[in-house]
Amino acid sequence: MESKYKVAAALSMLPALVNSAVCFYGLFSFNSLQFRGYLIGTILGIILSVMWLIQVRKALGTHAIKLLTITFSGFFIKFAVFLIFIAGVYYLINFSRIYFAISFFIALMISAVIELWFYAGLINEKK
Repeated sequence: MESKYKVAAALSMLPALVNSAVCFYGLFSFNSLQFRGYLIGTILGIILSVMWLIQVRKALGTHAIKLLTITFSGFFIKFAVFLIFIAGVYYLINFSRIYFAISFFIALMISAVIELWFYAGLINEKK
């Protein structure tokens, strides 16, 4: 179980690396609103991935259903945070909503695949 967690932690850097590479590219080719939106989405995706890793680390060794609950509730929390950012933070900081959503959903999709792989690996390990 510990080795799967280490692999999941290493793989969770993948969305950050992908979005950071696009941010670096966007530094030279996006306008300032687009870059700001993509950067905010990247930072938020990284923060939420780290939060998932911390939650799973605390729940390691417990029943698989608890880990599944963390995974699914984490997805809904991520979506709620997305809606709050789109609705509230946009009025405080001017950024491109489209580029924010693209960045955030890239991080969310890759993270969801990693989280489900981790959960499926734990289920197969316990059989």
